[in-house]
Amino acid sequence: MIRTLRPEKRTPRVAVLAASAPLSLLLLLTAAALPAQQQRAVPSIAEYTKGLEQRDGYFPLYWDAVRGRLLLEVPRTGEDFLYLTSLATGIGSNDLGLDRGMIQEDFIARFERVGPKLLLVLQNPSFRAETEPTEALARSVQESFPTSTVASFDIVAGEGDRALVDATAFFLRDALDLPGRLERAGQGKSRVDAERSVIHLPRTKAFPENTEVEASLTLALEAPGTEIRRHTPDARSLTIRQHHSLVKLPAPGYRPRRFDPRIGVFSVSFYDYGKPFDADLVTRLAVRHRLVKKDPSAAMSEPVEPIVYYLDPAVPEPYRSAFKEGGAWWSKVFEAAGFLTAFRVQDMPPDMDPMDARYHVIQWVHRTEAGSSIGPSFRDPRTGEIIKAAVRMDSHRSLVDYNLYAGVVPAVTAGAGAGSGTGTGAGTALDVRDEFLAADGALDWVAALDPNTGAEAFAMARRRQHAAHEIGHTLGLAHNFIAASYGRASVMDYPAPLIKLVDGRIDVSDAYRAGPGAYDTIAIRYAYTEFPAEQEAAGLEAIVQEAMSRGLKFITNPDAEPSNSYPLATWWINGSDALDELERVLEVRRVLMDRFDESALRPGEPMWRLNERFVPVYLHHRYTLDAAIKEIGGMEYRYGVRGDRLPVTQLVPAERQRRALELLLAELDAAELAVPERVLRLLAPRPFGYASDARAFATQAAPAFDQVGLARTLADMVVGGILEPRRTARVVAFHERDPGMPSLEEVMGRLVDGAWGGTPPREHAALRRAVQRAVLDALIELAADAGAAVESRAAAEWGLRRIAAALRSARPGSPQEAAHRQLAAADIERFLDRRYEGGRRTEPLRPPPGTPIGGRAPWQ
Repeated sequence: MIRTLRPEKRTPRVAVLAASAPLSLLLLLTAAALPAQQQRAVPSIAEYTKGLEQRDGYFPLYWDAVRGRLLLEVPRTGEDFLYLTSLATGIGSNDLGLDRGMIQEDFIARFERVGPKLLLVLQNPSFRAETEPTEALARSVQESFPTSTVASFDIVAGEGDRALVDATAFFLRDALDLPGRLERAGQGKSRVDAERSVIHLPRTKAFPENTEVEASLTLALEAPGTEIRRHTPDARSLTIRQHHSLVKLPAPGYRPRRFDPRIGVFSVSFYDYGKPFDADLVTRLAVRHRLVKKDPSAAMSEPVEPIVYYLDPAVPEPYRSAFKEGGAWWSKVFEAAGFLTAFRVQDMPPDMDPMDARYHVIQWVHRTEAGSSIGPSFRDPRTGEIIKAAVRMDSHRSLVDYNLYAGVVPAVTAGAGAGSGTGTGAGTALDVRDEFLAADGALDWVAALDPNTGAEAFAMARRRQHAAHEIGHTLGLAHNFIAASYGRASVMDYPAPLIKLVDGRIDVSDAYRAGPGAYDTIAIRYAYTEFPAEQEAAGLEAIVQEAMSRGLKFITNPDAEPSNSYPLATWWINGSDALDELERVLEVRRVLMDRFDESALRPGEPMWRLNERFVPVYLHHRYTLDAAIKEIGGMEYRYGVRGDRLPVTQLVPAERQRRALELLLAELDAAELAVPERVLRLLAPRPFGYASDARAFATQAAPAFDQVGLARTLADMVVGGILEPRRTARVVAFHERDPGMPSLEEVMGRLVDGAWGGTPPREHAALRRAVQRAVLDALIELAADAGAAVESRAAAEWGLRRIAAALRSARPGSPQEAAHRQLAAADIERFLDRRYEGGRRTEPLRPPPGTPIGGRAPWQ
């Protein structure tokens, strides 16, 4: 049985040792003090398990079908192993994020025997003494930080060092804190019901170097939330399977590699208390697979063991071919690190268990909405060696790609006519040698666009790249959100489709790059190139210096967030100049808007779906707007170290900041926010039999489409981004450093005057009022934000008073103008008189999810 350890009511004689003795020694002494009658004899394992089904392996298993028990044999105690937990089945909800194949924690564990008990103890490799270690130093570190004893078993049988325990209750416990996750997500309180939880035998197996146990757990829920009700037959009973892997530690011979912040390879880290006082206490090691040449002396060699990923048989065509092609790109990249045929994607054999810790897998995951695909892995916490990769590819994600494609179809099929320009899209300001740019990457179907084959080609071009991206994470690579700025040089960026306007025609023939990029090569070389031990440090530094000399920049999470300062480090953009790219994208958007019609739908589709297809057209520029906003109070930077020849920070020049502000103000013009009347007539209400769609624009004018609310949403994205508190604080700080930089009052003044100055337009006056309200509410929100810099709050109040002055001097207008102005004046007066606590006076409609993930407004 499994028991929870509890303190004794009276203090044992050995308690005085507690302050100094290790846990295992203390428990051993305690056991020695037990009365003889408590140290009971146990039968042999052979005797106890007679008639039970045996599954021999690393930790042998015995199944007692009569009593529903799973017995675990521990051949050796005190020996470390890897304990890995994961989720075998999912819930299918984006909001909850609990998917099939979702890997969780990797621990270093051991069984410790104390008298008649066996304890499962998780070690604490985050704190070590590896530099100039001594036995006393190692003991002092061990005694300074806790371990975690997660289970206590009664030994039911044994032979010599071997011990047998009933592990049923341990494996039927909740190892992933599902009740806590569900409660935090607002899905109600829950508990594991032991009566309805069982060992899942089909995926409970033992092998020479790993033992796999899977449990089917049923959670009993009280007042289940919406997501549980949507996804479960009976929301009061949620049955889901958890998986446990007990894995032998990797064989000796793996050489950890130092982490470098200038190259995007993930790290594991630990505190090393053997270091001298002037050294960084934290050691960081690169995360990577074990890859060793058969012939270490050869410039190019096959590996001793290649990296093989197994593709879920559930993945259908054309995805199957796309994923294999995207995965095959990495084999070519590994050649740059000196390895031939080092990586491949193979079909999963019929008898393979995807949860088996021995295999890297690419699984097909289903949810009720399009969501993220994910590339996580289990690592050895001691070294960073990747143990198991578990890529999860979302099956519904191509719907977003299809909506992008369908929104472009009317403009392509309309041919030349509206629009002008010869923009060619993403240029590069750097001469970046790119070994892997595929010459045959164009989507050659565009000249004769077909609603079926064209859509498939467009979507699969993205999914090839998508598969390569997620696999890249499991090879150890982080995102690189600036690689698009120098020739779309990495699959580890988030790629916006490159939609161009050439001689007045929309061109999507180069929408997605067909291959890896120069940055992918340099990152894999850093992670995997073999060096003699004495040459490794110099060899790795040479790779980093080469990256810098070639302009292969690296910026990752969270530095691409909308609130950040680096314009070109932005999700879902193209181009080497954010402002030039915004002007180019705006040209494309105007043509897409001008030509949008019902041909974005297939015959027989409800007209209501046009709303969904219109989203990527109206918001075609949303992420490029984010990049332009970052020019204001902008600062480029690098993850540099002392000795680099390149600067670590560089302020965006004043003229670029002012140009960005003017471009953004122009996009707040009512004519840019307006939706053509002929399009508004096509945007029908939701029909009978269809649920509401988060991918469509929300409306406060239901059942009609709300173009005023839509304008307010876009205006809020721009204004809220400009007035984001950290951005305004940067504007203040940079102006103090250089008075030639825009001051915050200059930015506020242009924003207020651009929105509230002049006379109301003859057309779309309501849209102008929506912009004015967006400016007013954003100023109130900033002024009321106790976390904002005091200079930002002061400038916001200055802007509010500027609006108040404009309202007092405004000429009489229409009744709508009068009502709008009177409310604005009253809200300003209420705020300045401190008659409310702040916050938005008018909540904007949230924009639909973006391209293809994420719908956060810039101010959030």
